[in-house]
Amino acid sequence: MAVPSPGRVWPQTEAMGEIVTVADLDYYVVMEGGGRAAAVVVEEFVLAGDHTAVGLASATWTADGWGPSLSLRMRSDADLRARVAYATRFGAAEAFRVLGGGELPGEGELRRQLRDYQQLNTAPPLRLGLTDTPYYRILFAGEPTDAGAHPQLRRIGNGMAWCVDIAAPDDSKIGPELRAVRSAMRRSGLIPVTIERFY
Repeated sequence: MAVPSPGRVWPQTEAMGEIVTVADLDYYVVMEGGGRAAAVVVEEFVLAGDHTAVGLASATWTADGWGPSLSLRMRSDADLRARVAYATRFGAAEAFRVLGGGELPGEGELRRQLRDYQQLNTAPPLRLGLTDTPYYRILFAGEPTDAGAHPQLRRIGNGMAWCVDIAAPDDSKIGPELRAVRSAMRRSGLIPVTIERFY
């Protein structure tokens, strides 16, 4: 499936609004024996106008160059996930250099490499009737290094996943807050899976 390019408008349901933004790039380093870098994974969530996630664009660099992304396997394969480490851009750049890539390209060029695109759930917000205030749920795979990293972090799905719920009485401020929570949880060892909205 083609990767949505920055600035391109993808039509969505009226309930969700048009896709108006892409999130910041996320970086991970996959390690091999001896603590050496084996791959660099670059990802970007595609967000709808209501801040829910509608897609995940990604790519993976190894010593053989750009290849199929490991993003979905990172979220479903516990053995692989145990070898995945959160990385800043600086850390990803160092691993990229070690793997023969030279200088890590700028974000514009990296986005052109995000050729693997996974469409996420694009259903309208779930209306459960539990609250008058909309809230967002960020789902995560993995195990946190600090279960107290966020006051709302909890297990769901019979312990199969983690989530953080964030009330959103003012949607205008929720985008930066969702990004901050995702970043904090990534630093704590979790991998974001999607962002949903409920009532």
